[in-house]
Amino acid sequence: MKRWIATAAIAFAAFFPSVALAAEEAENHGSWLTLGFFAVNFLIFVFVLAYAAGPYLRKFFSNRASLIHSNLARSEEAFREAEALARAAAERIAALEQEVAKLRQDLEAETSFQLRRVSELARTNSERIRSDAALTAAATAENAQRRVRENLAAVAARLARDLISRHFETADQSRLLSSFMDRLGQEAQR
Repeated sequence: MKRWIATAAIAFAAFFPSVALAAEEAENHGSWLTLGFFAVNFLIFVFVLAYAAGPYLRKFFSNRASLIHSNLARSEEAFREAEALARAAAERIAALEQEVAKLRQDLEAETSFQLRRVSELARTNSERIRSDAALTAAATAENAQRRVRENLAAVAARLARDLISRHFETADQSRLLSSFMDRLGQEAQR
């Protein structure tokens, strides 16, 4: 950049020497010889400048052009990659929306299934509880009836024992013994 400014300043001084020297413009317009001297001087300057700085300038501009081309290629590649990523992201977003909708449907179906299952289990359990309650009630009633019968039998046996012990005499005892012996004899013959 500094070389470019220096080159421009030298070229400006060569074409406008009165400005470069800060002199007032001469009243005479100069001669062709002076113009020729300046032109030859400028051409020598340009030749020396081109000879000395030419390879460096060519190398600089070549490097700069290759750097610009490589930056442009990298920028284009990055742009293509960014577009590919944007497309992939858009596709993933669309796929995610579809997956969310599918998950929502699956959850609704699973919830419906679970509700039906819980309802079925509740119905089955309530029927089982009813049948168990009926069986329990029947067993409790039967148990109560059996206990009442046992109590009645016990009371009847006690009353019979009391009555027999109060009214049992020796004649009754001999008659009972003979009847018992007769039955034993009959059983022994069989």
